[in-house]
Amino acid sequence: MKKYCLLVIVVLFGINTIKAQLPSGSYSDYFKEGMFLLGEENYDVALRNFLEAYKKDSSSANINFNVGFCYLNSTNNKGLAEGFLAKSLKDISKNYQIDNPNEKSAPPLAVFYYGKALHINYKFDEAQIQYDNFLNTYAKDKATKDDVAYFKAQNEFAKELVAAPINVKIQNLGDSINSEFPDYSPVLSADESSLIYTTRRNTGTGGERLQDGQYYEDIVISHKDANGVWSTPKSVSQNINTAGHDASINLTADGQTLIAFRDDSGDGNVYFSTWDGKDWSPLQSFGSDINSKYWESHACLSADNNTLYFVSDRPGGYGGRDIYRCVKLPNGAWSKALNVGPTVNTKYDEDGPYIHPDGVTLIFASSGHKSMGGFDIFFTTIEEDKKFAEPVNMGYPINTTDDDVFFVTSPDGKRGYFSSATDGGKGAKDIYMMSIPDAKEKPLVLFKGAILTENGQKLPDDILIVVTNKETGEVVGNYRPKENGTFATILAPNKNYTFSYQIKGQEFYNEDIYVSSDLAYQEIKKEINLDPVNLLGSTKSKGIVLNTVVLNNAKDKQPVANAKITLTQKGGTDTNFDVDANGKKDATPLEADKLYTLVAEVNGKKSKVSSFNTVGIKGSKSITQVLYLDDSQVAVKGGDNADNTDYKPNVACGSPVKFKQNFGYNVNDIEEKKDWEVLVNAIVSKTKECNPTVKIMSSASQVPTRSFNSNKELAKSRASKMEDKIKAAVTAKGGDASKINFVKISAVRGPVYESDYKNTKKYGPFQYVRVIAR
Repeated sequence: MKKYCLLVIVVLFGINTIKAQLPSGSYSDYFKEGMFLLGEENYDVALRNFLEAYKKDSSSANINFNVGFCYLNSTNNKGLAEGFLAKSLKDISKNYQIDNPNEKSAPPLAVFYYGKALHINYKFDEAQIQYDNFLNTYAKDKATKDDVAYFKAQNEFAKELVAAPINVKIQNLGDSINSEFPDYSPVLSADESSLIYTTRRNTGTGGERLQDGQYYEDIVISHKDANGVWSTPKSVSQNINTAGHDASINLTADGQTLIAFRDDSGDGNVYFSTWDGKDWSPLQSFGSDINSKYWESHACLSADNNTLYFVSDRPGGYGGRDIYRCVKLPNGAWSKALNVGPTVNTKYDEDGPYIHPDGVTLIFASSGHKSMGGFDIFFTTIEEDKKFAEPVNMGYPINTTDDDVFFVTSPDGKRGYFSSATDGGKGAKDIYMMSIPDAKEKPLVLFKGAILTENGQKLPDDILIVVTNKETGEVVGNYRPKENGTFATILAPNKNYTFSYQIKGQEFYNEDIYVSSDLAYQEIKKEINLDPVNLLGSTKSKGIVLNTVVLNNAKDKQPVANAKITLTQKGGTDTNFDVDANGKKDATPLEADKLYTLVAEVNGKKSKVSSFNTVGIKGSKSITQVLYLDDSQVAVKGGDNADNTDYKPNVACGSPVKFKQNFGYNVNDIEEKKDWEVLVNAIVSKTKECNPTVKIMSSASQVPTRSFNSNKELAKSRASKMEDKIKAAVTAKGGDASKINFVKISAVRGPVYESDYKNTKKYGPFQYVRVIAR
């Protein structure tokens, strides 16, 4: 923690020339050893020596000051400082001799620290008197006056917040989680069923004590059962814990990536580990300039894993420790670190960033913003212009007069998890859950999946759940379930997703999930029951079903109640049904290897006819079709604008460069390498002079696709993949992909399918991606 009174550091800790020695038992020896340890900021062991000296002469104002000062810098006994510092005020000397064991007086700084002790103990009016006393009597230079004014402001603000506490309920997580040893830095999976945290128990990997008597840090994990009971914690992994310090920092919302801190010979660094379905991988470096020769103490990843926030005290920041940000590049590497700026960072310290799964709320600790004392927890939001809003103090009792640094919340924002040295705990630090009933729910969706076996059979190895955006074909994430078969992920609203459940690369179940645009927090729970007879783990067949969603238009995406639906099977009969008040109708049965059309009508207004098929589907599948009553679309930068060529190329970027990639039926990514190199080199050159426009025109034939629910989705996927490919290639060659204005046009073209898919000459010419760069 940053020390604010520089005078204290210069005067008190200017004694490092004293040689450390074991105390022989005299007051002088205990005092000298205590002063040497103060110079090393080893307050706990220094305190033991000062207390021994105190037993021999409790009347000395000097020994009372040093005992009080150590308590004020202790982990969980700050409240004991007040009594000793009060006694030290009986004899204040401006000619104080810091390194003289015969000195019986206390320094003038005892007045200031007595004020801090009163402040810590919520005695705000008394603390203000002592701050004013020190300011008016002893503070001479501007730096010291500024520091005292800073603490006075914290004291006044603390009094305001305590007088108007927020409505919360705090609960100790109990004996299963907490122990007589320090337990802290909790991180949770999105479904709040797995808790990973740091402990300093005597059962740690190293098993050795430090000079201060504490054991090394280890990372442990506990799971919550269906009755809400936490299991006994165990080592998170032998791949992670070492004989040294290993501490938990953050866990991604999907529970698949753990971020940890490791003290590398005095150089603190952050690392990550990934879950492979059986164990956590050894810690890996993020790369780029994230870790440095300076101190990197904390980090977190956004829910989409594309933005990393971390803390560093490297030069060039706004104060001591600052928060920095990196973004993932198209080639998978991390960008150079960028300071998030003065709205968040101050001339003091910031720490403990946590980006909420909503992607826009950043929670962090700061000792520089308006706080109650020390570090307080704040939150800010990322606004539409990508700038941070002014940070807001989260209030009392989330914040206290002591340091409050690490705080994570549930996805709905209704619960917070933190560690504290609060009186009445099990040990030096305990982990608590705070319920915040008045908190506004976050508008996001938590998908909680479970793969269940029958008769208690072991879950098959190598289970993988692949989630893709159904409209673009983009992979949202790959998930490995926990030992109990559960997994969780955060899904953005207004989107349609496909979940593919696979074992050893073979799909055994597939379902579509549509996430509505509700403004409140939602949870979707799905259970997949494995057939114990089939070693591949196939599910008991639920057949092929259709889930229908009717929305007003592609922009607003508001549900349309009671629309009438006509489902037509080619060569078969029509099926008619109505959607409900939420614009939905689930589980309409379908037949395999059939072509279908779907249309919605309400009050005489019809949607565009949607075509899809069940060709090649084996076993169970849930298909979701979204119908818009107003099917008009607007051309936007980077949008998927079907058959809309109304865009304005940047003529200042020179002559156009063209490229075409053809797709034969069931043939992937055939491209002319020479033309591709010409295209990429041209775009790289353009980005150095202007902002080029790259138009991508993608087409799919009318041959039914097995990988997508419609050929239009296949065409859109081709365009999106080409965009990603161009970005990665341009970045790899030193171009600035962020300057490219992409315009994507996707369509289904060619003759009507007549069950002759082998006729590649007939359908092949209509399967392509064309690119024009200007």
